This record gives sequence, structure tokens and C-alpha cells, in this order.
Amino acid sequence: MNTPKFSINYASIIIGVFFCLFTPSCKDPPTASTADWENKAQTKSTTTTAVGPPATDTAEVLPDASASNEAVRFLSYNLRNYLVMRRYNDGKSSYIEKPESEIEPLLNVIAEGTPDILGICEIGSLKDLIDFQKRLAIKGIHLPHTHHVQGSDKVRSLAILSKYPITPHPKPKDSSYMLEGKEFFISRGILDASIKAAGKNIRFLGVHLKSKRPIKEADQEMMRRNEAALLRKHIDHILKSDKKAHLVVYGDLNDTKRTKTVSSIKGRGNSSIRLKILDPADSRGELWTHHWEREDIYSRIDFCMVSLGLEPHIDHKASKLLDPRYWAQGSDHRAILVIIR
Repeated sequence: MNTPKFSINYASIIIGVFFCLFTPSCKDPPTASTADWENKAQTKSTTTTAVGPPATDTAEVLPDASASNEAVRFLSYNLRNYLVMRRYNDGKSSYIEKPESEIEPLLNVIAEGTPDILGICEIGSLKDLIDFQKRLAIKGIHLPHTHHVQGSDKVRSLAILSKYPITPHPKPKDSSYMLEGKEFFISRGILDASIKAAGKNIRFLGVHLKSKRPIKEADQEMMRRNEAALLRKHIDHILKSDKKAHLVVYGDLNDTKRTKTVSSIKGRGNSSIRLKILDPADSRGELWTHHWEREDIYSRIDFCMVSLGLEPHIDHKASKLLDPRYWAQGSDHRAILVIIR
């Protein structure tokens, strides 16, 4: 019996293999290229908030609120010594923090204003600022971003808190002046920071000028005038670089509207880089911001001024002084609420 013989056609095998390799039904399923994978990975985002862990990759990415055109609520407020200092109780003095009986109404005033940005005077150390920030959060006012500034006065400081990120600017180059042959520095400094909000880049300058309390080293009024002149010099530098800049100058100036201190900060009436003094009123139409209890004097010494570029965006009708019945329990100043659109 003969065994059948098989002949191998190598040409046919080679053609078959070639056909399979280049036919989709014979290949593995397609996979993304390295470049495609990198592009997909870059589209994944995580967001962080003031409270709680970062969101997962599958969480919805929230839009940047600072870029929206929603109105922004700015509150300027002197907290009256939110710090450790000598205080008197029943005829005895001791160095203690601001009493709880004053803190609660202070926080309630701020909560009533529901600020997006809060500029404050008379905060103490960073520890005091953190305590203040946490207490605000308990009241529902979440302002996770802060900037804290001290001048030559190491007790009372300036700070700004915001729901939007803060970009601090370097302190002004000129921060000292000569008076009666002595060099003095701006006691609380100048807070200078930019915040992107309401679709604008808004620059805030916060100040707390020398008090009216006399000191032996120099005349208190002339100290304020010199501090105001340094502030105006810094304003000039900003607005000469950009006359359309959105600038807010705020704080406790310790002088009234017609004084040289306030008028020098405002600038010449015919100048293109002058500031506009805002006139928010309380529920009775009154403008005073401070009560000096010892002399029973009511006066307007706290101000918000804005550049000509920002003034058209101020909602004058909605801006106001906050005057709840308990306002004097937390501070001797009243808070100024400015609405920016």
C-alpha cells in the first residue's frame, strides 16, 4: 500500500500569512496611541475646597466663580481690637483676647453682610486671623483665602479675606517719612492685593492711618497727613501705569471728609487719576461710621474710594452701611458694604 505524498507550496503559505496580518479581522482590537492617552489624562481635573478632601476624577468640575459677572459683595470693617491686649475688668487689668461677648455680635454683623471679600482693620496676629476665619465659617461665611499685613505696629494689623484667590503685591517702596527730624514708618502699613472677581481684576489697598491719640514723639495729625501722602504716591504709581485699573482704597482713615488727609488720598478734583468717594448710607440715610463713646461724637472716618475705571461698576443703590440694632456691641465702627457688578 502506497502512502500518499503531500507537496508543500511555500508561496501559498507566505501569501496567506501576509493576507491575515493586514486584514482587520485577524488583528487584535485597536488601542489608543500614547498621544491620545496623554490627552485624555490631561482633561481629568480635581477641585479642592476650603472644607473636605479633594474631589475625585469623576466629580463635576465647577466653573471659576471669579470669572463670572455676578455681583461681588465687598465689606470693609474695623473689628476693634480682635487681638490680645491689656483689658480692664472689675478694676483689674490683664492681657487677654477680645471677649466672647464682643466677638459674637461682630460676627453677626459680618454674616448679615454676607461678604465675598472682607477687608479688616485691627486684627492681631496670624493666630488671631485664623481664629477669626474659623468663626466666620461656623456662621456660614467661608472665606478660605487670606492676606495679612503688619506695619511698624506689631499689635494691630490689616488683613483681607476672600472666597476667591488673592494675589498679594509687594509692599510700596516708600513706607517711611521724616517728621521733626525723626524717621517714622506707616504704623499699620498698606495692604496691597489683587482679586479676580465679577469678571474683573480688582486691586484692593487697605489702610488704617494713625489714630487721633496724641503721642510724645510727633504731632498725630501730621503723622496721618504723611501716611496719607505715601498712600497717594502709591495710588499714583498704580493709576499712572493703568488709568482704567479697577482700584478700591478702603479702611479707617481716622479723619473726616474735608480734612487734608482724606482729600490728599482722593486726589485733585480735575485729575484723571482721582478717586471717587463712595457714600453708602444706613437705614436712616445717615453716613457716620464711628462713635467715640467717651466724647459722644459720631463721625465718618471709615471710607471706601474707587478709581474712575471701577466707579461705573459700583451698585450705589445696593451699597450701604450695616446698622443692626446690636452693631455697637462688637465694634465702635460700622461696616461698609459695597456691591461691585
